[in-house]
Amino acid sequence: MISPEEALRQVLAHTPRLEPVEAPVLEAVGDVLAEPVPSDMDLPPFDKSAMDGYAARAADLDHPPVDLAVTEDVPAGVVPTRPVEPGTCARIMTGAPMPQGADTVVMVEDTEPAGDGRVRILQAVPAGRNVCVRGEDVRRGETVLEAGHRLRPAEAGTLASVGRKRVRVFRRPTAAVLTTGDELVPVSATPGPGQIRNANAWSLAACCRRAGIACDDLGVGRDTESDLRGRLADGLSRDLLLVSGGVSVGVWDLVPKVFEALGVQVHFGTVRQKPGKPTVFATHERGIVFGLPGNPVSTLVSFRLYVEAAIRTMMGDPAPVTPTVAATLAEAVTIRGKRRRYLPARLRRDGEGWAVQPMPTHGSADLVAFCRGDALAPLEPGDHPRGEVLEAVPMER
Repeated sequence: MISPEEALRQVLAHTPRLEPVEAPVLEAVGDVLAEPVPSDMDLPPFDKSAMDGYAARAADLDHPPVDLAVTEDVPAGVVPTRPVEPGTCARIMTGAPMPQGADTVVMVEDTEPAGDGRVRILQAVPAGRNVCVRGEDVRRGETVLEAGHRLRPAEAGTLASVGRKRVRVFRRPTAAVLTTGDELVPVSATPGPGQIRNANAWSLAACCRRAGIACDDLGVGRDTESDLRGRLADGLSRDLLLVSGGVSVGVWDLVPKVFEALGVQVHFGTVRQKPGKPTVFATHERGIVFGLPGNPVSTLVSFRLYVEAAIRTMMGDPAPVTPTVAATLAEAVTIRGKRRRYLPARLRRDGEGWAVQPMPTHGSADLVAFCRGDALAPLEPGDHPRGEVLEAVPMER
């Protein structure tokens, strides 16, 4: 067995970054930029008001209150037609261009009507207040987004601001899920004696969707070499193949044998962790393969620790591993055995820091208990007192 740290190191070392593709911006949200993006113009493109109020000369406002003549209204999208001269101002809306001669904006809250087309300014306002200067955010030709930047809603808006409808991003991996085992029946079926519903196909598809990729369902592989060989060969045409079950050392755990026959190179097959000991990571000429345990909690834990980082690496993420959270243990725990235990847990605020509360569980098949938590509490064998600091693993990035 290798340590979880070594397992993750090998996954990151052997997972390829996929090639860049061009995509519409909105379809690329969640993807990682493969090129820097420069601005095609100054942002803002002109001096503009940051407030609803009055564009004025700061020199006229030194001794408030002062009455100024309002020479014109300047709504957003309209270019001023008259300069602001001594003793005058312009009523202006947020985002509207500043009139020539004005160097400050008085918020409407700091004014009152003075009658006869005039406004009374109640406070002195220095030059530059409430004014957005042309190019103060970005100059034309300056890079607004670097390569390696993940696209989120703010980035989509930024790209629109610089006139980009399409961008080059790292391709999302194609993926497939194969669940194995003669005991599995469809979700819509009522299990008979010795049978269980195929929950892993759903949870793994959900994990892939949360990671931003789609996955094909290859069905259920039966416990025969011939059936597994055909389904695995189909799955190997994808960038990422996830196999659930059949990867341990039992008589009916046939997946490793079929991997060997198909020329798949296995880098590791067991990890010093519980749940998830029989986790397989392998590569082939077209992509990568994970063999995940059949127990549903084990599958989710190994996906969170290794598969998610592999998907993000493929998509060009420069920081594919989700950071852990330093948290104090909310209760004393004793871990027996020789493997690191990943307990389902819940993170909660504790003063200025975090506390992690382990959830009661009956083991790696207790998926319901896993639903009650939002993190994993990794604990080495031995006694762990309440208040001990550990690095909790959030289940959501």
